[in-house]
Amino acid sequence: MGHRLLPLLAAFLFLGLLAPAPTTTGAQDAPVYLALGDSLAFGVGASNPSATGYVGRVYETLKKSERYQAAGLELVNLSVPGAKSTDLLAPGGQLDSAVNLISQRQQDASPAANEVEIITIDIGGNDLLALVAPGSPCLQSASVEPCRAAFGDVLKAIQSNLTEAVRRLRQAAPAAIIVVVDLYNPFSGTGDLREPIAELGVGQANGVIGAAVANAELQARAASVFQLFSGRGGQWIAPDGIHPNDNGHAVIAEAVLAAIAGREPTIPEGLLSVSPGATSAPIQPNVPNESNDDGGGVSLVIFLAGIGAAFAAGIVVCGAYFIARGRA
Repeated sequence: MGHRLLPLLAAFLFLGLLAPAPTTTGAQDAPVYLALGDSLAFGVGASNPSATGYVGRVYETLKKSERYQAAGLELVNLSVPGAKSTDLLAPGGQLDSAVNLISQRQQDASPAANEVEIITIDIGGNDLLALVAPGSPCLQSASVEPCRAAFGDVLKAIQSNLTEAVRRLRQAAPAAIIVVVDLYNPFSGTGDLREPIAELGVGQANGVIGAAVANAELQARAASVFQLFSGRGGQWIAPDGIHPNDNGHAVIAEAVLAAIAGREPTIPEGLLSVSPGATSAPIQPNVPNESNDDGGGVSLVIFLAGIGAAFAAGIVVCGAYFIARGRA
């Protein structure tokens, strides 16, 4: 199984080198909605990424709101398909670009009129790529200590890098609304053999994402899509089996808009039909994830006790999801 993944891995790594230029939409003298992240923020899986991806949908809805109807709104999307949490912090990366933009807007001739007011971030799925990269101990066995340690390091990196990214954004834009989107399980409700292991892996990643958002000093808001997608992988996932389709992006957009407005998400009735092979599951409220972090990292003992043999047998299969999650 590991050898089958290597050509796919190489292709996705190549795609990661093709970083697109930031996209800007709307009047440049208006307040700014700034988006950071990976392929989800870029709109992969949507029929028209810039329009029906979740960032485009959030932007169009905000533009029509009372706050921005008169003032207008500019969208700056810095997202890069394939980005990992470490890429956010890389010199000249998304975070540096975001902080520079915020600073420029604060110091130009239009004080407060065109500052960054809303920031969204989705990140973390691609960090798990390290578990199936060439040389990873997990390609040989997921039950060995080096693999367990590697998984713990990945989770710690997500929490540390995301926390630092949000901290720098908060320092640069003290009054901005910052929303962090968590991960979903694309196999949920499909009966796919990868469903349970993806549920466990994504759940652990969401634990550390939730821990970062829960840091009171950062004043960030959570847009949790994990429960919203629960049981609906057959409905809201694109043909690639990984990314959201138009309906999935619409659900993510609604979760983000709800977080911005400080309310619970309301999913349109047309998106709740049950597809063949998908099980029905109630829409859950936008509840921040709990973390088993003890302040110094993630407790792998609890994680491994819950996974057992299923983790050992399934992590390489699940790796296909973690690769394509932000690379395709």
